[in-house]
Amino acid sequence: MNRMTWVILASCLALGACAPAAKSNPPVEPVQGKREAPVTVRTEWGERSARVTLRFNAPASDVRVSVRGVDGLSVGGEPTLVEGARFDTGATAHFDVAYTPGEGRSHLVVAVVGSFQGTSLSRVASFAVGSPTVEQQRRSGSVITDSEGERIKVMPGGER
Repeated sequence: MNRMTWVILASCLALGACAPAAKSNPPVEPVQGKREAPVTVRTEWGERSARVTLRFNAPASDVRVSVRGVDGLSVGGEPTLVEGARFDTGATAHFDVAYTPGEGRSHLVVAVVGSFQGTSLSRVASFAVGSPTVEQQRRSGSVITDSEGERIKVMPGGER
């Protein structure tokens, strides 16, 4: 070997000897979907009002709870039920929401937004009221299950 080859070989060995040892990182669990606020949302239905119950599964601050109607449902009163509130782990909150259902199936939507252990998170829950009309059923398509158990929504074709 000539002198230049020795210099290159010695440099490679020296650099390799000084390189840090390879680190082994623990396996990372894949995250499924978006993180949601650790809040359980439930409703109890009356004739024209719903009792919304929230259970906080972690401490929360700066919490805002709001409701709205979808598909024709209208909410009586203010849409914001609470703003800037603080809840401890295990705390529950109850809200009575007056509503007028829409024709057929309509929905009451409850949104909870706040800071949970220093992270801004939200949870949105939708609750159906009533039975769908024939027209709503036609527009909504149908749900089938594929060979692997995955639910697939088949939408109706466009009209021409």
